[in-house]
Amino acid sequence: MKITLKACKKCKRLTSEKACISHPEEKLTAEWTGFLYIKEHRNSIVAERAGITTEGMYAIKVRQ
Repeated sequence: MKITLKACKKCKRLTSEKACISHPEEKLTAEWTGFLYIKEHRNSIVAERAGITTEGMYAIKVRQ
C-alpha cells in the first residue's frame, strides 16, 4: 500500500490526512521536494534554522 504525503502550503508539514494539523484552513499540495524529519526540535540546529517548532516531517520546498 502506497501512502501519498501532501504538504501544507503555510508550514510545509507533511501529512497523509486531508488537512494540516496546525492549519486546517490551508490547502495541501502534492508538489513538494525533499523532506526533513524532526524528532527533537528543541535540540536540533536544523529545526532552529528552518524555523520548525513542532516535531514531525516537513517538506524542504513546496510549490505554491
